Amino acid sequence: MHKIVSTIFLAENIKKIEIEAPRIAKKRKAGQFIMIRVGQTGERVPLTIADSDPEKGTITIIVQGMGKSTRELNSKKRATLSAIL
Repeated sequence: MHKIVSTIFLAENIKKIEIEAPRIAKKRKAGQFIMIRVGQTGERVPLTIADSDPEKGTITIIVQGMGKSTRELNSKKRATLSAIL
């Protein structure tokens, strides 16, 4: 499980989310994505890694709330996520 460090809305349904994920931040390459689940029983959603900061151990994703899971993810302020690279 990974913690949400910070969130900010960029537009009405588009949110920038910074997630604590040190191993992913160190190893990620351009064009890679992560599979995210909101909660233990949520569906798996693939999202592109927009940025990473290996020194802080964080990755950044941009989420457009279109379906049930992405709208639920955008409603979170601080939570834990299940993320798989």
